[in-house]
Amino acid sequence: MLRLKNNPVSSSATTWIPFFLPTPLPILLASSNFTLHTATSFRAHFDFLMAATMDMNFSTQSPLLTSQRPLLLAASVGVRSHHGNPYQDVLSFWTSASQDRIRVQINLMTEHYQLSRCWPHTSGHAGHYADWSPCSDSPELLSNATFCLLVTGLNTHLPNTHGLLSQLTTCLVSGAIPVFLTNEPLLSPSTALPFWEVLAWHWHRAVLFLPAARMPHLPEILDAMDEATLIEMRAQCQLIWNKYLSTKQSQLGTIFLALSRRLGLRQPPAPLLPSEPALLRPPANASSLQATTTLTFYPSYFYEPRPSVLAQMDVDDLLGPTGPQRDSPSSASLQYAVGGDLPSLVADPFFSHASTPWAPFLPSEMQFSQGQKFDFRPINHTVGNAGAEFSADLGGMFPYEQFTVVMLCYNRTSIALLSLEALANLPYLHSVVVVWNGPEPPPVYLRWPKLHVPILVVKGEKNSLNNRFAPYDIIKTDALLMLDDDVLLRHDEIILAFRVWRENRDRIVGFPARGHFWSYSTQEWYYNSDYACEYSMVLTGAAFIHRYYLHAYTYEMPSRIREIVDEEMNCEDIAMNFLVSHITRKPPIKVTTHWSFLCHRCSSTLYSRPTHKESRSTCINSFVKIYGYNPLIYTQFRADSVLFKTRLPATKQKCFRYV
Repeated sequence: MLRLKNNPVSSSATTWIPFFLPTPLPILLASSNFTLHTATSFRAHFDFLMAATMDMNFSTQSPLLTSQRPLLLAASVGVRSHHGNPYQDVLSFWTSASQDRIRVQINLMTEHYQLSRCWPHTSGHAGHYADWSPCSDSPELLSNATFCLLVTGLNTHLPNTHGLLSQLTTCLVSGAIPVFLTNEPLLSPSTALPFWEVLAWHWHRAVLFLPAARMPHLPEILDAMDEATLIEMRAQCQLIWNKYLSTKQSQLGTIFLALSRRLGLRQPPAPLLPSEPALLRPPANASSLQATTTLTFYPSYFYEPRPSVLAQMDVDDLLGPTGPQRDSPSSASLQYAVGGDLPSLVADPFFSHASTPWAPFLPSEMQFSQGQKFDFRPINHTVGNAGAEFSADLGGMFPYEQFTVVMLCYNRTSIALLSLEALANLPYLHSVVVVWNGPEPPPVYLRWPKLHVPILVVKGEKNSLNNRFAPYDIIKTDALLMLDDDVLLRHDEIILAFRVWRENRDRIVGFPARGHFWSYSTQEWYYNSDYACEYSMVLTGAAFIHRYYLHAYTYEMPSRIREIVDEEMNCEDIAMNFLVSHITRKPPIKVTTHWSFLCHRCSSTLYSRPTHKESRSTCINSFVKIYGYNPLIYTQFRADSVLFKTRLPATKQKCFRYV
C-alpha cells in the first residue's frame, strides 16, 4: 500500500490560504493483495485500488464470438477462512446433477488438500482473512465459458479483496464476461471494481451487474442475452484489460489520468515524431562538385509544371482557392475531458490531442452570426446557379480548412516527380510531405516541380511501410491525403473526396476499394481485389484520413501488427483499415468510379509480385487473431456529388462536371 501526500501548506502569516481549499489528505494506492488489517483505512471513491496482474503473455486475443464456448457460466475458486458464502446452497444446487449442469460449472474448493491449488503462497493472517480466490484451473475453465461468476462471501465493510480482484483479472484475461452480484451497500460496483471513476462507462458495458437476489435465476438471465450484446461486452473487457490494467505501467497511467481529472488538468500533449530532413543541401559554391553534408527539408532546384500535365489533371473551371497556407487550429488547450464525452471515450485518453475526428460541430446558424471567429465559408445559395456558388466556398458544417498530401517514396524519383507535378494549383492544398524510404538521399541537383505550396522531404527511420503513418511534427493539418508515388488523380476527384471526408472525419475516404471475403474451403479470410458490389476497405494509396489516426497507428495499435507489416513488406493499408473500423465501428467510404491505379510507367510494383494477394490474405487472418475478431465492416454504396448524372436546365451548373 503506497501513500501519496502533499506537503502541508505553510501557516506563516505571509502565506495566503484560499478558504475553499481543504487541507490536503493522503491518497492511498492499495495493491490487490491487501488484507483486513491494512484495508480499514481504505476510503471508497477517494483512494485508488490497484487491479491484480497475471504473468501471462498473449500474442493474440481470445475470439469475441461466444457461441464457440461450450460453458455458459463457470468459476473455480477456493477459500482459506471461516467465512462462509451466503449463496452456498444455490451454488451447490448448480453443481448438482441438474439440467443446467452441462453448461454451468462452479468448483468451490474448501478442503485443505484442495487449497494448495488456490492459495499456494499464503499463510497466517493473509490466508485467514482472504476471500475466495481463483484456483490453478481457472484460466482453462474460464476460456471455455461465456460468463464467469465473481464469488465473494465476506459480509464486511471491505470495498474489495485480493480474491475478488484476482477473480476479475482471471475473467478478463480468459475472455469470459464477469458477472457481479451486488449487495448494496456492502458490496457495490463503484467500490469493488478498480479505477471506477475513470472506467465507469466501460465497466457498465463490460460487466453484468445483478442484485444478489437474482442469483437463482442467473442461468436463464444469461441464456436470454443476444450475441451482439455479448460481443460488445467482451470487446469492452479486452479494452479495459489491454489499455488500463494489464501492466503496472498501464495502471499507473490510469491513476495519473484519474488524478488529472480530479484536479481539472489536461493530459500531456500527444507525442509527435521529430522529422528528420532527407535532402542534401547543395554547396554554396556553384562550381563545387561535392555536396555538403548539411540536410534540409526543402528542394533547391525546380522546374515549371508542364501545361500538358495540368490540362489532364485540372478539367474543371473552378474548384476552390489555392491559398494562403492555413494550419488546422489546435483545440488541445480546451480539452479537459471528464470521461463522458465521445472524444474521451474513443480517443486515446492518456494524451491531449490537437484535434480528434469526433469533435462536435456547431449549429448551422453559427455560420451566419455576426462576428463569428471560426471562418465559416457557407455557400451563397441566393445566386441560384447551383454549381457556381458551390465551387466558390467549402460550405458544410466545419470551418474553412486545407489538407496535406503525404507521399511515400523509395528511389523512384521520375515517377514520384510526375505525381507531384500533377498537384500544381490544386485547391485547398496546404503542403506536400514526401516520406523518403530510400537508403540514400535523393540526388542533390534533382529538379522538383514548382508547386504553389512547399514540398518537405522527410527521411524515414528505416525502409518501412509503417513510415507512411508516422505522426511527423511537420504535419500541420487535420486532413491528410495519403498518396502512393505512382498515383495520378484529377483535381476534381481529389476535391470531391476532400468534401466527403469533411462530413465523415472519423472514416477513411478514398478511391480504390477492396473486400475481405470468407473461403468455405479453407475456413479462412481472403483478400479480394476483383469487382464486387460491397467492400470493406479503401486503399490508403489514395485516401483521406484524419491525422489523429497517425497517433493511433503508431502508439495505440498492437505493435505486433507493425512488425507483420515490416516482415511482409505489405499490408500497412489493411492495418489502417482494421484500426479505423475497430475504433469507429464504421466502414470506409469510396468515391468515384476508380477501382485501381495501374502504373504503366513502373518497372516493378509491390502489387505485381506473384505472392501479393496471398500475402495480404495472410495479413488479414493474422490481424484477426491479434484483435480477437474481424473489425472490417461491409458497405454497399459509394459517394458521388449531389447533382452527378442529374439533368439540369441550361441556367444551372453541376457541382462537378465529371464526378
